[in-house]
Amino acid sequence: MTNADNKALEHLGVNHLSRQNKEYLSQNQERYSLAMQASNDGLWDWDLKTNKILYSDRWKEMLGFNDDEISDTADEWLSRVHPEDHDRVRASIDAYLEGTTSNFEIEYRIRHFSDNYLWMMAKGLAIRTSDGIATRFAGSQTDVSERKSNEEQMIYDALHDTLTNIPNRTLLLDRIRQSLVRRQRYPKTSFAIIFIDLDRFRLVNESLGHIHGDELLQLISARLKETIPISDTVARLGGDEFSILLQDINSVRDVEVIAKDIQDLFSKPFFLGDREVFASASMGIAHSDNDYKTPEEILRDAELAMYRAKREGKSQSIVFQPQFRQSSLSPIDLDTDLRRALDRDEMELHYQPIISMRDRTISGFEALLRWSHRSRGVISPNEFIPLAEETGLIYDLGQWVLGKACKQIAAWNKSKKKEDQLEISINLSSRQFSDPNLVEGIVENIEKSGFDAEFLKIEITESALMQNAQRSVSMLNQLKDLNIKVCVDDFGTGYSSLSYLHTFPIDTLKIDRSFVHDMSRNFRNMEIIRTIIMLAHNLKLDVIAEGVETGEQDAQLSALGCQFAQGFYFSRPINSSDAALLIQQNHQW
Repeated sequence: MTNADNKALEHLGVNHLSRQNKEYLSQNQERYSLAMQASNDGLWDWDLKTNKILYSDRWKEMLGFNDDEISDTADEWLSRVHPEDHDRVRASIDAYLEGTTSNFEIEYRIRHFSDNYLWMMAKGLAIRTSDGIATRFAGSQTDVSERKSNEEQMIYDALHDTLTNIPNRTLLLDRIRQSLVRRQRYPKTSFAIIFIDLDRFRLVNESLGHIHGDELLQLISARLKETIPISDTVARLGGDEFSILLQDINSVRDVEVIAKDIQDLFSKPFFLGDREVFASASMGIAHSDNDYKTPEEILRDAELAMYRAKREGKSQSIVFQPQFRQSSLSPIDLDTDLRRALDRDEMELHYQPIISMRDRTISGFEALLRWSHRSRGVISPNEFIPLAEETGLIYDLGQWVLGKACKQIAAWNKSKKKEDQLEISINLSSRQFSDPNLVEGIVENIEKSGFDAEFLKIEITESALMQNAQRSVSMLNQLKDLNIKVCVDDFGTGYSSLSYLHTFPIDTLKIDRSFVHDMSRNFRNMEIIRTIIMLAHNLKLDVIAEGVETGEQDAQLSALGCQFAQGFYFSRPINSSDAALLIQQNHQW
């Protein structure tokens, strides 16, 4: 060791140590120094008695400074923190040193020598007296700028249309939601929605190709952005549909004037390569004076008004009137629109969590198909699924659901351990189950998504299974060979042919909601549920109770030994974004 090292040891009060101990201490110091260098973190050591901070060379280097360009004051650190983060950092430090919080870890922006801001994560520990007074505070800073940039890009991508780079439906709905909250606080404020659908856009795609069609959508979005004030929002909803959120609108008349300006905007030619193309649009207007409660309601009404504009001659704007909601579609219209629903991106999967009664966490989700019709709003599956089965469209819808759900659950499971993987349950109708190409279609979607088949659960009703029991056994065996689980849905409401249960290769029984709904008051229902659970346990099957809506039902099912449950008490079916948030929060009920 050098004389400086020996002096440092003497300063620390260890001059009486043996040479062997000193060498051991020196080796530990070297290991510590090497470990810190390898970590690539900047270190700081704050003497709270003198209010001096020792910054490591790496700490200074991370901010673009040489060793002699940073003094030993706290201001060298805190003065460089971004103004928007400064108070938060100062409060976090004070709270930790005062003992209000048990640890110090915070992410914030700090100014580099080049005047750019870097994202840093700081961690620290304090040395305290026996009275809990902090005397020394040391820690590290880690550059997390790349991670934060990636996170910000992911958030941006999730909220913006990839083709036009303008807000998408998700971001638009969020901003409408903010406008509704603002209107609740300040009732005199108002806003409006313009729903825009291009006329004859398909003609561009068919005659010039999709590349020029996409180019036209980009040019239109750019013009709309130039026309609308920066405080308002232009969004692409999908396909050839756009929407505009107009803030601080005094009257519907003001919106009509803006809509007229947009029509004039469309009257000017668009240049696609060497071609000159003209476009027009049908527009619907909805104003906040109708006292909307949700963003979906005002967007739906604006869309209804847009459809009225199309029916009355296109290339015009119409203001929503309450009687528009009373217009209904004929079965022929519904059939036509159902055939185009997937192309129009009107179908969406919602996910209802399935809760493990053992640890109260999410064990999986049931994927549920939702149709948001362009003019009628949300159409119940009870209305369109029978129509899809009748027309044969159920096969295309089923494949879409399988593909979408498998990709989604594969994405959610990607970062999870094997024992924490989530299951996805997908319903099959009787007609789907009779499709000879069913297994082939399932395999295709599993392979495309990269999804592990053992976490897929197919739900089939008793009635569908019993239509042709022999064929059902064959079909189920094919699914089991792929490690796919099978659940008998609505158990107890169909044939309830117990003699067949031991022959069907199934994994789960799902207790129908009709039994759960009245189980607290109806002794017969309670006994049916108890019997189903005992039967399942004897056959070594899992049990799921659906339709759980109260804490009392939850407690009773848990007491009866039901392993899984789902229902409004835990969560309504939610979209993929909200489901992802639940997973991230690791929510427990």
